[in-house]
Amino acid sequence: MNQLYRALHIPPKRLLRKLTGEKEIYTIAVRPVPRAEGTDPLPALGGTAYTMLPARPGFWYADPLLYHRDGRRWLYAEAMDLATGLGRIEVCELHDDGTAGEWQVALQEDFHLSFPTVFDWNGAIWMIPETGSDHSLRIYRCKKFPAEWELVQRFPVDAELCDTILVNRTPDELTLLCSETLPENQLRVRYRRFVLRRAEAPLDPVPGTEPEPAAPAAPFALLPDEAYNLQHRENDLTSRNAGPLFALGGQVIHATQVSTKVDYGVYLQFFARRGSSEVPLCAAMPHNVTITGLRGEDIVGIHTYSRDEVLEVIDARYLARLPKLTPPGAEEEELPKE
Repeated sequence: MNQLYRALHIPPKRLLRKLTGEKEIYTIAVRPVPRAEGTDPLPALGGTAYTMLPARPGFWYADPLLYHRDGRRWLYAEAMDLATGLGRIEVCELHDDGTAGEWQVALQEDFHLSFPTVFDWNGAIWMIPETGSDHSLRIYRCKKFPAEWELVQRFPVDAELCDTILVNRTPDELTLLCSETLPENQLRVRYRRFVLRRAEAPLDPVPGTEPEPAAPAAPFALLPDEAYNLQHRENDLTSRNAGPLFALGGQVIHATQVSTKVDYGVYLQFFARRGSSEVPLCAAMPHNVTITGLRGEDIVGIHTYSRDEVLEVIDARYLARLPKLTPPGAEEEELPKE
C-alpha cells in the first residue's frame, strides 16, 4: 500500500504523534471472563479491565493463543524483536489469577513467525505458526514441552498465507483455515481452506524385492483449496482469523479481525457458525476495551482473541515512544571528558 495514501487517511492526531517519533507497538492483556449480570460474555461490552502481561525488553508481544496440558494453561505468542524486525514464537505459563511465568523462546527461524496455533493430535503436540513470508505452510512437532520444537514438513504454497486455525480434526486429517493476503494490498484477504492428510503407507513389498533404502517419505499430504463460507470467497477487509474457534452458549464462535482501507487489525468481529455460513454477533472496538496502564486514546487496534473457561486474552496495538535501542554487541560511545 502507498504509505503516503495511508498517511493522508489516518486520523490527524495519530499522524502527528507518529511524525513526532511515537511508534505503533503491541501488548498482550488478560482478564477474567466477564460473568457479572449485564456484561457481555464476549469482550464488546462491560467487564473488568484487562491487565498487560510483562514483556521481554526489546520485544513487543502479539497473537496470544492458549493451550492446555495436564491441568495447566500455556500462552504461546509472537515476540517481535525490535532490533531485527522479525517475530519468533515464545511461551509462558498463564495462571488462573492472570499472572504469567517467564517467557521462553519456543521457535525461531530466519524469517518472520507469528500466530502460533498449538494443538493435540494423535498423541503428540503440534504447532502451525504463520510462515507467510516464507510462502509456506509448516507443521512442527513438540520434542520437549513446552519450548522445544522440530519441523516435520514444509509445504510451499503459491500465496502468502496467514493466521491458520483448525476447523476440524480426525485421526487421519486436519482441516485448516488460513487467510490469503492480496500481494498488492495485504490489508485485503480471503479465506483458503486446506486439508492436511496423513500420507498413505506403502504396501509391504514381496520378500526379496525390497527397494534400495531412500529418504523417508513425507508423512503428510496437503490437499488443494476447498470452498469455505461462500460469502467470504472474495478479497475483503474482514476474512482474517483472530484466534481459534471456541464454543459459547451452544454455538461455535469464530473471531475475526477487521481492517480498514488504510489500517490493519482495527477491531474484532465475532460470528456464530451456521452450517456453511456465519452470522455476525458483535464487534469489540478499541474504545470498548480498558487496559490498566494504557490510556484509551493510545489504543488504536485489537486483533487477536483467545479464551477458556477462566480467562480471556487479547492483544492491543497502541502508540508509545520507545527507548533508543543499542545494537547487540555494541556499547554506548563514551563522551570525551573535558
